[in-house]
Amino acid sequence: MVPILVLLLLSNQSLALPAWQGPSGNSALGAVGTVWGGEHVELEVTAEGASFDFDCATGTINGRLVPGAQGTFTIKGTLVRERPGPTMRGGNPAEQATYSGAIHGETLRLIVTLAGSDEPYGEYVLVRGKSGRVMKCR
Repeated sequence: MVPILVLLLLSNQSLALPAWQGPSGNSALGAVGTVWGGEHVELEVTAEGASFDFDCATGTINGRLVPGAQGTFTIKGTLVRERPGPTMRGGNPAEQATYSGAIHGETLRLIVTLAGSDEPYGEYVLVRGKSGRVMKCR
């Protein structure tokens, strides 16, 4: 292992990381508490996976998001729609959702699709470290 490292240092070449990894080789979304934001959405990394806050919904993914070599990913989760006015007893039902997209550097492109639907619930562009601009349905 040491001769390979020395060879790379002597040749002044670096190993390219996949597009979704930062310079420290961290996980795709970052450490717990990392925030990604965009228009109408904010994502926060949790110990369980990630939580989403949309204008009129919340969402979760349970599990680590692991993109492929090109930064693309697909992971199952849930989405709970919100609406103005009183909430149903027991809260609004969680719907199965698919979160897919790609991470390239500090940008995440996200498509949310509800189970049983061919049309996306929403398409978003998020930036690591930026707060989301979310206008809640109240």
